[in-house]
Order: sequence, then structure tokens, then C-alpha cells
Amino acid sequence: MHTMTTMQRLIQISDTHLGRDPGPIRAGYPDSDTQLARILDALPREPAADVLLLSGDLAEDPEPATYARLTKRLRARHESMLALAGNHDDSQTLRAALEPGTCQVHGERMLGPWKLVGLDSSTPGEAAGRLDAAECERLERSLSADPDRPTIVALHHPPVAIGSAWMDRLGLLDPDALFTVLDRHPQVRACLFGHIHQDFRVRRGTVEFLGCPSTCVQFSPGSEEFAVDAALDAGYRVLDLYPDGRFKTQVVRVPGTHTAAGHLA
Repeated sequence: MHTMTTMQRLIQISDTHLGRDPGPIRAGYPDSDTQLARILDALPREPAADVLLLSGDLAEDPEPATYARLTKRLRARHESMLALAGNHDDSQTLRAALEPGTCQVHGERMLGPWKLVGLDSSTPGEAAGRLDAAECERLERSLSADPDRPTIVALHHPPVAIGSAWMDRLGLLDPDALFTVLDRHPQVRACLFGHIHQDFRVRRGTVEFLGCPSTCVQFSPGSEEFAVDAALDAGYRVLDLYPDGRFKTQVVRVPGTHTAAGHLA
């Protein structure tokens, strides 16, 4: 049992892109299922995660059978979990598969003195993301209810430009709606997102905006057009959260999970 003085550990994995059946979702890609298994097996056990965040695009094909495979893999784990829908996901199908006892979808989780709020930025039929008025209001209510609790906000789509022209067109549309809420609540320490398949970190005011590698395949940073970085291993993000509101974070790569190795295996 954690006391209020212990560090809390949040681990983020993202963009697992499981296909309708196991195997590569397109030519030259590694097997999404195998990649996810390798990443999950590599997650630190000591200290283990207090919460595991799955930040969207969990499926490439958002069908019940796809999410059933994901659910089976997650059921073996002991962490508390929070999942988010990405643009490849179907929120309702995801929730129906994961929420009966396996993994909360959206909503919030407590980590000792910290709070994690998960938002749904997915919009059916669109690659870019949106936060509708209801999600912004939910975030406002959650932050207003706990003004003294250091908080992390998570969504699938990046609300900030990452410097890749093609990806920056597919981020969160109208990020100002999110910023308006965040700017009113100084207890927000970080905003986590997926979608970009790469490590990324930038500060806006007092908030750190943090991107995450994919468990599947990595995108080349700073690229004008879609480009895969075949040499870069898959990975995950660790955040160690301290009772005084500070946190430390790093991206950990898992050796042997880059695209070329996965494709040749």
C-alpha cells in the first residue's frame, strides 16, 4: 500500500496498432502483437507501474476481435490501467471490450497525491483530433475539484506542434480550447499524448508536453512527409511522480524492436 510520501510511477505505452489478425499491419512493418508483447515484457517490475497508460491507436482495425486480443494480454498484468481512444480506435467498441474489469477507458485515476485525467480526442472518420465541449467541461470540473492535487492530463493527439509538417496537420484541432482550461489550473504539471510515434518534449508555461514512442513502428522526427525511422527501437515513457509535485521522466527503448529487426524475424 502506498503512503502519501512515496513516489508514484506512471508508465505510458502508445500506438500499439493491433490488426484484425496477428501480424504486420502493412508491408515492412513488424508484427504489432509481438512488438506489444516485447514492450510489456520489458516494463520494469521494481518499482512496477502504479498506473499503466495506453494512449490511443490501440487498434489498427477497431473490431471486437482486435480488442479481445488486447484485453487477453492486459488481463495478465497487475497494474491499474487507463486507456484512451485514438483516431484508429472506436471509443465504444474499445470501452465495451476493456472496461469489464480489465482497464478503465478515459476518466481519471489517482496516484497517491497525484491525479491522472484521460480525455477522448478521437473523432470518427478523422485522423486529426478534437476535444468537444463536453470533454473540456469534464476536465474543467475535475481540475476545479482538486486545485491542490498535482495533475497530469492525457489525450491521444498532440496539442502542440512537433515540427513534422505532415503530422502537425493531424494533431489536435483547436488546441486553444484545451489551453484555456489548462491556463486556469496551475496544478497541471504535464500533458501526455501519443499519435506521433516518437519521443518529444516541450514546455508551454508551467506544463510539460510529452510525446511517446509507439510499441509498433517509429516515425522520423522533423520530417516534412510521412517517414518511418527503421533504425529506432520501440519504447515507452516512465514518469516518476513525487509528493511535492515534481516529476522526472524518460523514454526507455527496448533493444531489438526496431522495424528492420521485426521485419526480418
